[in-house]
Amino acid sequence: MFIKSSILRTVVGIGEGKIMFDKGEIVRNGAGLHIDQGTAVTIHASQAKTVDQVIVSVPVRAFSQANEAQFYVSMSRARFAMHVFTDSKVALRDAITRPSKRLSCWEIVDATEKHRTFKAEVDRQRANEQMEQQEKAYER
Repeated sequence: MFIKSSILRTVVGIGEGKIMFDKGEIVRNGAGLHIDQGTAVTIHASQAKTVDQVIVSVPVRAFSQANEAQFYVSMSRARFAMHVFTDSKVALRDAITRPSKRLSCWEIVDATEKHRTFKAEVDRQRANEQMEQQEKAYER
């Protein structure tokens, strides 16, 4: 495969001083031409592209990046066939049903502050429980 100005092409022939592509394009001399093997294309690079088949690999270690939008883009590139390979079908279902809402910097700060407040409350409750246990131990 060949990507020319973000266009996927399949090399169908290489002749004397020319390269022929599936859409009938011919490039002569190859001057300034960069051809790279396209056996794998990232989800981001595949946006606005359509191919006959899509093969998506989503291992468990990549689930932290998986969400509904990513999966939609991956699977909606295919005209005829979609194939998904994963370590865990159940865990993949959970990962891709996660909303892909983007957070503003203020939402992240707010969530961080809420986390700090929650953690401080939990720490305070644990300290109170430990003090109560120590007091009971002294009473005995």
